[in-house]
Amino acid sequence: MSYLRIPLALLALVTIFGACCCGLIGNLVGGVEFTAGDFSDVPPYPNAAQTTESNEALNLMTLAFNLIPGEAEWKHYTTSDSEDDVLDWYAEQLPRHGWDEASSEDIGQVQTEGGAFFVKDNTMLIVFAAPNLDDTGDTHILIGRIEMEEE
Repeated sequence: MSYLRIPLALLALVTIFGACCCGLIGNLVGGVEFTAGDFSDVPPYPNAAQTTESNEALNLMTLAFNLIPGEAEWKHYTTSDSEDDVLDWYAEQLPRHGWDEASSEDIGQVQTEGGAFFVKDNTMLIVFAAPNLDDTGDTHILIGRIEMEEE
């Protein structure tokens, strides 16, 4: 399964993610809507609190995925665990729910810090763990599910 437009979107994401700390373009970005409830085939991180609140940094992290054709839905959780613990847990748990880690064929050769990508059928799952975006010390977990359009 090859997603030809995803490498471009991921490259944009890396650029945007690097800029999110400076806030220079925050006012130009519309907000992402985080929906309540869990995805049926994606376990919520243990003891994480779900929220539908957003902020500029979270909006910037999801912005590049607007370039990918398909329906996207986002979930937002917070935890006191580290981002490495979160990503390791999802890397272990998601294959048990039918998700495969995305290969370079799926997403290209783009490396993103703090994120993991998974595929199942015609769906891509993005898991981000972002530390301390709001001075609470919490790790923010963003889970995006994108139903890919057929090419």
